[in-house]
Amino acid sequence: MAAGARIGRCSPRRLPAGAPPRPPTCRRPTAAATPKVEDERFLPWLRSKAGANISSVLRVGTSPLGRSLFSSSLFLSSAHYSVYVPLLPLHQQQPPSLLVFFVRSLFASQPIRKGDCMMQVPYNALLTEDKLPEGVRRLLDGVAGDTTKTAVLLLMEQRLGDDSGWAPYVSSLPSSGRMHNMMFWAPNELHMVRNSSVCDETIVHREHLKKQFSMVKPALERFPHLFGEIKLEDFLHASALVSSRAWQTSRGVSLIPFADFLNHDGDSDSILVYDEQKDVSEVIADRNYAVGEQVMIRYGKYSNATLALNFGFTLSRNIYDQALVWIDMPEQDPLYKKKIDIWQKHQTPKSEHICSPGCTKTSFAIKEVKYSGDKGIGVPQILRAFVRVFYATSTEELEEMAMEAAENDGRLARRPLKHAEREVHAHRKLLLHVDNMMQGHSTAVEQLEIVDGTASRNMHPFRKEMAKDILAGELQVLQSAHAWAANYCETVSMS
Repeated sequence: MAAGARIGRCSPRRLPAGAPPRPPTCRRPTAAATPKVEDERFLPWLRSKAGANISSVLRVGTSPLGRSLFSSSLFLSSAHYSVYVPLLPLHQQQPPSLLVFFVRSLFASQPIRKGDCMMQVPYNALLTEDKLPEGVRRLLDGVAGDTTKTAVLLLMEQRLGDDSGWAPYVSSLPSSGRMHNMMFWAPNELHMVRNSSVCDETIVHREHLKKQFSMVKPALERFPHLFGEIKLEDFLHASALVSSRAWQTSRGVSLIPFADFLNHDGDSDSILVYDEQKDVSEVIADRNYAVGEQVMIRYGKYSNATLALNFGFTLSRNIYDQALVWIDMPEQDPLYKKKIDIWQKHQTPKSEHICSPGCTKTSFAIKEVKYSGDKGIGVPQILRAFVRVFYATSTEELEEMAMEAAENDGRLARRPLKHAEREVHAHRKLLLHVDNMMQGHSTAVEQLEIVDGTASRNMHPFRKEMAKDILAGELQVLQSAHAWAANYCETVSMS
């Protein structure tokens, strides 16, 4: 039995002991609201198509989602369902209040116990690339990956409309105008997260999809009866639907009707798994559920940046947030070449991508720092090794680190430098980088908080909240790393 992972790229933390309780890391309904039953025909249709029960303990419904915003109305979208409420002009917007919207969800229709199988969706009910016509699939082989092929299949089913065998499912999917994946953000909206690496990731992702489109378009144009006029915006929409809803299983990239109505809870231990012997996708309950309670799973251990990029939502408190620390390596450094040579000589397989000859900038992912003596769990050892090497000031220092690596496990600069002042010097350089990033993130968050500022006027309210979640989460990670590094420098200086 293999775990099915959501297609969104993983950016693979608990709070320190004694920390105050955090807000829920999921999209939960408000406690006072009653789930609304919706679309009672969907599950019977899917049962008929699959020739299987699918689930006897879950039903489709909608759950309220509330958020306090400086807006009297909001267009809201999760990866699963969207509701449109028209926005008033800025001068008519009211003071902040709690807005409640409804998102498609799954609820317990019967009592569920931990360990129960809550749903089983057989392979014949999945949308997978091998359901493409053979001629189309043959032309796409070698030019398109699994995700793109599944997006092409979705394009074909969308073109068929009511004649599609998947019409009830396809018609339930949100339009591009009701999605908030970052590939749909306007340039001014992306500008507000320019201090986060996700801004560049979004641009790269969008360009990648455009290249994919240019590669598959000639093949699709040979089947006008299946695809009609091929437009970039339609391809981007289908690709976004797949990235936000599909799972990677042993059967390939799969859209799984009904299963993709499950919302995300970062604290859940329930995931979708694919049972190869039974040839079904299934979800096992990680706890007990009472009748009427919303059932949720974890899509993956994703940061807010990844959730925003691929799924179109964020969490107000995400335990999997991380930040990328970028470090410049000036080529004018007289020791630059020697540092590169030594680093390359002692690199490990995990660090091959970190730095190569000719590079002048590299990045390291850090997570919220947990304190464990002087180790600072969350600050990668390879980052600490990097600053020791690339902020060395003499050939003697470099040779000393190389000799120590050769005498031990071969890893370079993984131990504190013998000279305390050099160790402090290296980590203070790291502090400087982190401090600069903190200032950028803090300023960006402050701009987003200004009610009548540029960001409030130019950003979609929901995307504005997403931007704040991304930046605030990364800022918290950076602050934890800064606090640890400052404490470490002080401790070493006093020893």
